[in-house]
Amino acid sequence: MTQARLVGGRYELGELLGYGGMAEVHRGRDVRLGREVAIKVLRADLARDPSFLNRFRREAQAAAGLNHPSIVSVYDTG
Repeated sequence: MTQARLVGGRYELGELLGYGGMAEVHRGRDVRLGREVAIKVLRADLARDPSFLNRFRREAQAAAGLNHPSIVSVYDTG
């Protein structure tokens, strides 16, 4: 049995659900709260670019301020 990769000390990274030009999306589990989550993992080259990281964080903060049943909730970044 393989051990799940832990991301951010909190999220178990599961199977790949999809991917695009910027990132992969994985099924995950928040081990602190025991809930299923989706985890977006940036491409390594983009994750090393400080200007892209700042843009990504700003977009995540903006999305976290939205509350609608048709919009995915943002719980964490890092």
